[in-house]
Amino acid sequence: RAHHGILPTQKIVLDGSTTTTTTDSRSRPITVGEAVRNKMDLCSPVKKKRLFLLSQYATDPEERRALRLLSANVNANGNGSGVEETSGRSVGDLFQTYVEEQHRSIVDILKEFPSCQSIPLEGLFGILPAIPPRYYSVCSSPLSGKEVIDGYSFHLKVAFSVVDYLTPSSPNDPNSHRRMGGVATRYLECLCSPFLCNDSAAATTTAIIPPTIQIFPKPTHDFRLPTDLSTPLVLIGPGTGIAPFLGFLSHRRAQISSLESKQAAEVASEGTWRGGYELDPEELNISNSEARGLNLAVDYMRKQRHGEIDLFFGCRYRDHDWLYEKEVEEFRTMGIVSRSYNAFSREEGQEKMYVQTIMLKDEACGSRLVDMITKQMASVYICGDGNAMGRDVQEAITRLLAEKKFGKQSDEREATEKAVEYVDQMKRSGRFVLDIWS
Repeated sequence: RAHHGILPTQKIVLDGSTTTTTTDSRSRPITVGEAVRNKMDLCSPVKKKRLFLLSQYATDPEERRALRLLSANVNANGNGSGVEETSGRSVGDLFQTYVEEQHRSIVDILKEFPSCQSIPLEGLFGILPAIPPRYYSVCSSPLSGKEVIDGYSFHLKVAFSVVDYLTPSSPNDPNSHRRMGGVATRYLECLCSPFLCNDSAAATTTAIIPPTIQIFPKPTHDFRLPTDLSTPLVLIGPGTGIAPFLGFLSHRRAQISSLESKQAAEVASEGTWRGGYELDPEELNISNSEARGLNLAVDYMRKQRHGEIDLFFGCRYRDHDWLYEKEVEEFRTMGIVSRSYNAFSREEGQEKMYVQTIMLKDEACGSRLVDMITKQMASVYICGDGNAMGRDVQEAITRLLAEKKFGKQSDEREATEKAVEYVDQMKRSGRFVLDIWS
């Protein structure tokens, strides 16, 4: 506004290259304020390409040169294209230290290089990327909804880790050592805070005006429960990777509960009633044994056997990070979870433990895991943050298969090759599924 006289209420139209939303938002005019708040990514570290584009609007020669230095490509010798090394540092080092480590966004750059603020609005929106969508796994089951509105059940849970950290401290950078937060998780934390605080006034206000958030479904074709209830499951979810498995377990609990439900039998008996009387449900006291034969679907479902489920979870601190301990214990008590293995990597005075550590060091756990995979034909699901975790867990399972299934008939090398092929075959058949993000 100060540089261009543009009001936040001014209407603009964004084209498809600057938004990830649907065509209706591309064609309809929106305000500048709405575009900046809801469409443009102002918080991610700025890329080299955008630094170079921004340098073209810098009116100060020194600022223009500095931006082009930061945006220069690095060749095999460590030097920027046409740019000399500065103070013993390569161009790549400068960009890494100044931009990426300090998480400098386009807003930071505009503040620290003020001559770039002459950039026109269309130029700024052309440089800014659209806000990328954040994907969160649903950790509840559609069969276990509680709130009923107009005959429909609405109940959806997600789990997320709040991103909150300090950037490294640098003696030559007065703006270093800053506290940073995740764009989405910090926003979600703010929405949740009234429910978590002890302020009755805030809780009352939230109850009167509940917060809302825009969401959209992203169905998955692979990461879902097997249709056969008898299929054993091995669920491996460190950190927030446990979220979809809580949904799996809730869904399995709802499925198993339906096997013992008398509701279908009551419906069947009511369907044969011809007296025309209003009866209280308690008067239709039909036991499961008495319901046999009244409904073929109920009889069929009751005969279904549900497979065992082993759950692997890992986090840093038990007391701080193991948020779903009570829920998992309930699943164990109900018999939904057969075995629960927990690894904590930062407990004081204890060895660092990860889920793959338990698999390899706990002989009983390793043997059971191999038995479930090779004899019970269990499906394996791995979910979590970090490519290293997924790779390490897969290597641990491969190692166990090589030792306990193929090691007796083959040498070490051949056993490993067979184990790798076995896991690959499981992937091809949908029995070994990964959902890993970084």
